[in-house]
Amino acid sequence: EQMNRTMRQVEEGQSAARVGPVEARDEIGALATHLDQLLDVIDEKTGSLQRWGEELDRKVAERTRELATSTESLQQTQQQLVKSEKLAAIGQLTASIAHEINNPIAVIQGNLDLMREMLGAHAAPVAAEIKLLDEQVERMRLIVTQLLQYARPTEYAGYVEALDSGRVLEDSLVLVGHLLARTRIEVGRRFLATARVGCNRQELQQVVINLLVNAIHAMPQGGVLTLATRDTQRADGRSGVVIDVGDSGPGLPAHVLERLFRPFFTTKSDGTGLGLWISLGLVERYGGSIEAHNAPAGGAVFSVTLWTEPQMPAAAAAA
Repeated sequence: EQMNRTMRQVEEGQSAARVGPVEARDEIGALATHLDQLLDVIDEKTGSLQRWGEELDRKVAERTRELATSTESLQQTQQQLVKSEKLAAIGQLTASIAHEINNPIAVIQGNLDLMREMLGAHAAPVAAEIKLLDEQVERMRLIVTQLLQYARPTEYAGYVEALDSGRVLEDSLVLVGHLLARTRIEVGRRFLATARVGCNRQELQQVVINLLVNAIHAMPQGGVLTLATRDTQRADGRSGVVIDVGDSGPGLPAHVLERLFRPFFTTKSDGTGLGLWISLGLVERYGGSIEAHNAPAGGAVFSVTLWTEPQMPAAAAAA
């Protein structure tokens, strides 16, 4: 009876059920003892199978994660390769066009200088027109220089050092001081970053100044220019800094946001549309990024992310 009860309990899932000690020393008693021993063995084997199953599940999950990481890394590498090839092709075309434009610019400037010299005092009635021509020629020169800087980054690349992002922001503020002096713009600072970024000082300053000038122009009636830095870290452990340049202007419409970093796109009547494009190229050269978004309280925010150890992309290295 005890054996039957034990078998029913085992069938119902009570794997710990046992017949237990029996007084009988006959074949029935031996059979009951043997049954308990068999149940013990089954329990042990079942436990081993469960542990093996759990270990197998763990290893499958681990391999799945590794495969997902490898797949993501491969996709990023492929995307970077495609981007590098596109950038290389654009760079070659841009450099060719820029050099071709340089020649007529030099001819125009040379003839302007000659005309000014030959006319002498008689140039007074058209002085304003000549000045306008000079300004437009200089603007064309600037565009060509920026195009070449994008097309031939290694020719313009400078010494990389560990930079204090807050110090770069302060130095850049001094350089745009003449613009701020003519406005009713207040400057707010929140420098929390402790890490330093690996970048060329002049190039980072060029990026920051471009963002500062854009922010100032977005607040013609005055407002608040917010500068902030904070530490950041990637999933792979790389440390870096995020530099935020924000304004309290009208913000960026959706159609502007999606085209913001395209070459020659500008919302200014006298803009070249190359400032943000060049800035993005400079930052990406060090493995960083620039993102723009509208702040919840109003205004636009540009976030520059750079790393303590710059990762030079293939496009920059091969240019």
